[in-house]
Amino acid sequence: MDGFENEISNINVAGTPQGGIISPLLCNVALHGMETLLLKNFRRNSVKIIRYANNFLVMGRELEDIKKAKGIVVDFLQTVDLTLSEEKTRIGHSMNRMNEDSPAGVDFLGYHFRNYVTSKHRGVKSTRGVKQTFKQVSMPSKASTKKHKVDIRVILKKYKNAPRKAILARLAAKIQGWTQYQAVTQCSRYFSYLDK
Repeated sequence: MDGFENEISNINVAGTPQGGIISPLLCNVALHGMETLLLKNFRRNSVKIIRYANNFLVMGRELEDIKKAKGIVVDFLQTVDLTLSEEKTRIGHSMNRMNEDSPAGVDFLGYHFRNYVTSKHRGVKSTRGVKQTFKQVSMPSKASTKKHKVDIRVILKKYKNAPRKAILARLAAKIQGWTQYQAVTQCSRYFSYLDK
């Protein structure tokens, strides 16, 4: 009984574990109002936000708007005792490199999105039907691909003495889950790369 009491006294009473069942709900509660506040400070269509649990992407046409939006987000997060992750926060461009350290495109939720310059006839259409001079290509992010390879190695190492059927079942589940998640991208090249 003594060990049980010590175990309970060491439990952290503040916060929630990352990836916990309630974590996305708590993030939505904490970040409620951030999008409204952000859009209220800009003219129509100059800034857009995409949010999924604790991940969000702020997009805009002008670099000054993005820097201003980052300041607004930082101020909003301080009101709910949160901060931006410096290692995950990046200002970038979907088509061009902004500097040597910043690659073109954006990574979000395991995907990499990038725009490529193309002729007007091969480009995408805007929501108003106007032809654009670029096309958007999505693919698995490098970090997602690397993590998937590591996960496969871990499974192979963990099950190295297991029957072949158990190894194949575990690998099939992992590979199927990742490929189904990435199936919305132009990822056949990555699937071929991972087959090697």
